[in-house]
Amino acid sequence: MIYLDYAATAPIDETVFEAMLPYLKPDGLHGNPASTHGPGFKARAAVDAARQQVAGLIGAEAGEIIWTSGATESNNLAIKGALEFRGFPKNGKPAHIVTSKTEHKCVLDTCRHLETLGARVSYLKPDGQGRVTPDAVLAALTPDTVLVSLMWVNNEIGTVNDIEQLALRLRERGVMLHVDAAQAAGKLAIDVKAVPVDLLSLSAHKLYGPKGVGALFVRRKPRARLSPQMHGGGHEQGMRSGTLATHQVVGMGAACALASERFAADVAHWSSLRDTLWSRLRTIPGVLRNGPAEGERAAPHLLNLSFPGVEGESLRAALGGIAVSSGSACSSATAEPSYVLRALGRDDETANASLRFSFGRGTTRADIEQVADTVIAQVARLRAVAVAPEPVMTEIDDSNPFGYAPEIWRLFRQTPNAGAFPDGTDGVVSAEAGTPAARSVLRLALKFNGDRIADARFQAYGCPTTIAVGARLAGWAKGRSSAELARLNAAELREALEIPEDRAHCALLGEDALRAVLTRYQEQRA
Repeated sequence: MIYLDYAATAPIDETVFEAMLPYLKPDGLHGNPASTHGPGFKARAAVDAARQQVAGLIGAEAGEIIWTSGATESNNLAIKGALEFRGFPKNGKPAHIVTSKTEHKCVLDTCRHLETLGARVSYLKPDGQGRVTPDAVLAALTPDTVLVSLMWVNNEIGTVNDIEQLALRLRERGVMLHVDAAQAAGKLAIDVKAVPVDLLSLSAHKLYGPKGVGALFVRRKPRARLSPQMHGGGHEQGMRSGTLATHQVVGMGAACALASERFAADVAHWSSLRDTLWSRLRTIPGVLRNGPAEGERAAPHLLNLSFPGVEGESLRAALGGIAVSSGSACSSATAEPSYVLRALGRDDETANASLRFSFGRGTTRADIEQVADTVIAQVARLRAVAVAPEPVMTEIDDSNPFGYAPEIWRLFRQTPNAGAFPDGTDGVVSAEAGTPAARSVLRLALKFNGDRIADARFQAYGCPTTIAVGARLAGWAKGRSSAELARLNAAELREALEIPEDRAHCALLGEDALRAVLTRYQEQRA
């Protein structure tokens, strides 16, 4: 498996793992950092040292770092806490937030929750490269604006917003700025002494640290004030109660220290990999680069591309030996086209046929070359199955990582009988079912010799199950009569291919295509 999904999560670095171990062993340093005895003092010292390491990565003071469970909690604390400290919604005063349509789900969902309580939110549309400009933000401000929340680096397309300029201009107007920097830390140079953001969210597992821990930078001068979202013992300066997970905190500190040390080398490595992959994949006809154009400011570790003419699920399945995503991990779980790409103007079909490649310290040049070879071959194969007279035959990884039924996976890998008959072939009757808008089209062509099928071909645009249904139908039809074909139905297709309930529509698509061919055949005979 070649792992190119570092934007979703990075493995724990060996140095980070070793730093955490003393706080995980049964006979190790297990004191509660809030306890006033020897073991507690040792744990507190480790927490404070980690706080200093995190602060060092972004140019902050140690006392400005508040531990959280991750960037999602940090974003919730920043946005909800800023409004609640100002009395919202109890005081009944209007409260306005400015954010963008391409923020992470945890920011968008937090804003939508606040809207149910009476807040007003402006969701700004980015430009064609995914940027939200300072001018666009300033134009959206009102006298009631409490907070602007904008990510530094977009987690799907790598666009870098001009936070440096925006922060200065908002400071002049006395408006608080919260920045989600989960994808920026360790990839861009950040110095909160020079860039006057008020609140900034961080996540450890994007930086080769452990999952389940993050931090929120809360500026002291001028002081950014928040109402806590978790109540209890008044930990973390009263902003986030709960016993600290010392081992995770130490891990995040070590990860940030390592990111500071390796910053220049990491950025150069990732940028080189990104540019190499793009130079190879840009040769694919019609490929689209999402986000920053070549030469524009962009995050070094991300490349997002769309491949029109293929269906997204089939493309990801065809790349089973390569770990890539179709968007952020949080939004990919919905199985819908990326809302980030749709906000950039991509239609659903193109957004669905998109891949996010993200690179890490473990990615090699050989990995990139192998990924490029595989993507080029599989895009050609899937396009050929959909439209070409003869399909492109190429190997596909046989590991079946997505758990398709064995026969579905075999037919998807081999695509027997794919393609179209040459124009003018005698006895050919063809028809199709489905629509591109539904991301499923199946075209079936039967070559009749008398009333029997001498040969059959299919073309399909859709998921692996749709392609398998087409291959099964074409193979089954050969040698049979029209009467035998008429008896085949979706239930038999489901049973033969072990199609699950959530893919039953693929079997119905096959039945519809077959019925359409037979109807056309009978019309021609009449």
